[in-house]
Amino acid sequence: MAPQADQPNPNSERESTQAIRLSIDQIQCYSGNPWRQANPEYARIKASIRREGLDQPLVVTQKPGETGYLLQAGGNTRLQILKTLYQETSEERFFNIDCLFKPWEEESAVLLAHLRENELRGELHFIDKALAVFEAKRLFEVEQNIVSLSVRQLANLLRERGFPLNGAMISRMGYAVHRLLPLIPQALEAGLGRPQVEKLRALERVSTRLWTEKALGDEEEFSAIFATLCQRYDAPDWELESLRNALENEIADAAEEPLQTVRLTLGAMLSGREI
Repeated sequence: MAPQADQPNPNSERESTQAIRLSIDQIQCYSGNPWRQANPEYARIKASIRREGLDQPLVVTQKPGETGYLLQAGGNTRLQILKTLYQETSEERFFNIDCLFKPWEEESAVLLAHLRENELRGELHFIDKALAVFEAKRLFEVEQNIVSLSVRQLANLLRERGFPLNGAMISRMGYAVHRLLPLIPQALEAGLGRPQVEKLRALERVSTRLWTEKALGDEEEFSAIFATLCQRYDAPDWELESLRNALENEIADAAEEPLQTVRLTLGAMLSGREI
């Protein structure tokens, strides 16, 4: 069914949010939604919508030159449920729905709106949040014709757009996305959090230093060893201790030193104590 006659003009500049009635066939989920896991509340939300309808309208936008609408901030689960309920019941109330229309700005604005929505609900795994932040970085660079944003520039842009992150957090996210995700995808996608990522980063940094101080090889050689061991122990129930033990054994064998000596040295370095 076509929208009602009072639908807004999506191409008008800075038009305020307006009510609009659309069919679910006219609305698409946002493919860049940071939330990638199955919603554990799906059954409860479906039962609520079946019983009472939507508790709040979906927020939509429209890219210039397109006829369809896109979810602007959250709502992917609710839209999927509406489509399922209409297939199951053929009831018109699940097909034609009231929405709020917001004019198109930039794709980065849509991504950040979904990111803020998911962050408010506390649903995102650390790696999903990190991936979204670095996708926002890519979009900023395209939209503003910047070759490469620095961490400080990215932090400033995110803060201006209502998603403040400091440089240290962005750096941790970059480590998770660029270094760890290719090595331990199962652990990260199962919900490995920021504290564990920080410990992993510290472990790699300190064990690399110990490797080079003992003249066992260069940093590139140890980087390959670290990557191999990470991949070996990758699992949904990943544990830092298994990786640390393997690294200690690797260093002890290469240095021809007692394992306990290496373990004590590495532990002291991780805690910032002099040996």
